[in-house]
Amino acid sequence: MSVKKQLEQLKNIIGIKKVIILEGNVDDIYELEGRYVNVHEYLKTVFNEKNFSDIFIYDTNSGLRGSKMSSLILTNEDKKAASNTSYNEFEELFENNKQTDDSSSEVRKPIDFFKVLNKNLNREDDKTIGFIADYTNFVFNEQSMDIEDRFVLTEFSKTLKEFKFVISRIDELTSCVIFITKKINQLPPSFYLDNPEILISTLPKPSREERKQFLSTVKVRISLIDVNEEFENIVDATEGWTIKELSHFVKFTCNFRQTLTFANMMNIYKYGDKVSPWEELNYEKMLSIKSELSKRVIGQDDAIEKVTRVIYKAFTGLTGITYSASRSKPKGTLFFVGPTGTGKTELAKAITKFLFNDEANLIRFDMSEYGQDNADQKLIGAPPGYVGFEGGGQLTNAVKEKPFSVVLFDEIEKASPKIFDKFLQILEDGRLTDNTGQTISFSETFIIFTSNIGAADVSPNQSKEEIFKDFIKKVHNHFTNELNRPELLGRFGNNIVPFNFIKDVSMKAAIIKQKIRPLQMAIYEKYKVELHIDLSNPTILSILLKDADERRGGRDVVNSLESNLVDPLSEFIFENLPSMKPGSKIKTIDTTNKLGFQFYGEY
Repeated sequence: MSVKKQLEQLKNIIGIKKVIILEGNVDDIYELEGRYVNVHEYLKTVFNEKNFSDIFIYDTNSGLRGSKMSSLILTNEDKKAASNTSYNEFEELFENNKQTDDSSSEVRKPIDFFKVLNKNLNREDDKTIGFIADYTNFVFNEQSMDIEDRFVLTEFSKTLKEFKFVISRIDELTSCVIFITKKINQLPPSFYLDNPEILISTLPKPSREERKQFLSTVKVRISLIDVNEEFENIVDATEGWTIKELSHFVKFTCNFRQTLTFANMMNIYKYGDKVSPWEELNYEKMLSIKSELSKRVIGQDDAIEKVTRVIYKAFTGLTGITYSASRSKPKGTLFFVGPTGTGKTELAKAITKFLFNDEANLIRFDMSEYGQDNADQKLIGAPPGYVGFEGGGQLTNAVKEKPFSVVLFDEIEKASPKIFDKFLQILEDGRLTDNTGQTISFSETFIIFTSNIGAADVSPNQSKEEIFKDFIKKVHNHFTNELNRPELLGRFGNNIVPFNFIKDVSMKAAIIKQKIRPLQMAIYEKYKVELHIDLSNPTILSILLKDADERRGGRDVVNSLESNLVDPLSEFIFENLPSMKPGSKIKTIDTTNKLGFQFYGEY
């Protein structure tokens, strides 16, 4: 529903329901008869259009204020005509206001404001009072309430129940209070659940048409080189923005030191730099993507081929175009599945290095740490009033700090099912709202999920094609039947990337060669001693690989290398340390199914 339709519904219900809770996009500005006003002005206009007798606004900073404080029922004398009530100490707050129509107020505490409501919502005279209670910066939920607060709410609920229904006045509007809050959980559920007198109305972010209407209104003031050519793209790229945020961007273009293209101006506005790392990718660099990734990940040529195609789409700006014109989606999405230790995480690191020239731009989450039911709060932050609220969310904070990044969700099958709702938002909308109400954009990120789904069931003895088919089938079954979330498969599309078992001896030898090089460099740097390992010797290679299990992939190749090379080598160096000289050379030898070492050349 658009903002306009939601506000129209709100107009219709004001004076019908005694209590309306307005939540969501309440800090924005809204179109009203050709101008844009804040929520207070909008609601005051509606109250006036409906001929409410008086309108009052309350917040904890300024207290209760309005033009005619004397019209409120505040004391026994005011209420004599309506009912017989005993003296209440609350009268003392209004001894001064009783005589004058002063907008200042002694009513600042919520408990005092609710006492005003209790006296005025059920008044029996012909006055209809409209109250606007702004709770956007105040937490009043179950966790923050004290005994006094709970008593006040109990009394307020009692007031709503004690409303005297008169058939002859059924066509008359009733006094009404509108509570404004950013999130409904800032108010206690006991306040609003199962109460027919209360309506909850959620204001959404502006629709595409509403953003377009505003931008069309101010188009002549937008200072961009290509504002006419890029106008529709501006509308699309600002999906999820409020009208207020759009106005800030327009003001930014008018006051920037030079006139730029929309793309450059947007980058400066959002990130402080007119050139994004995505724009720094060039054709020549893209030509090397396969070879660069293959240097880091061995034996997964099919996976690298699939990754390359997805990055090509991101580079050409065609990611998701056939699904939506929105440019707010992540640059790319990949779902890596396969046996453990086959290079899934390593490929994510290699992609990060290639795209952003720095592995520090990899934001990694081990999803085994997010298996609890409330794990989604760790990602976006705890609700107001709960422990951890001030710290924010781990995911939203990380992307806020590094908007140009690869976000890796490792071993996704171990996450709580509730978290998948957040993943849907990221993949579909390209944004998440954190616990403070701030919207975090994922439009410059590249999202990667990894999983070992099916690794225990898929046999390494099958052909490559059968292995790939089985892994994809296992992923489909997991999301469709086990999680009952088939919609996630639609978001992954054809980007499920199966990894193969590392079975070929030449691939294992390549992994060993890759891992031996740092070992040789470390020994030379520390001792000035050369280490030579003859990997062309099948016996030596066999010894290095003898403890590697194919089901555990390249990681177990490294484990076997550690046991059969590094451990005995460290013993050899330690034993010969007193006599070992710079310039010495060490070579491996076969000593009956295990490696031995000896010095050769000058020693």
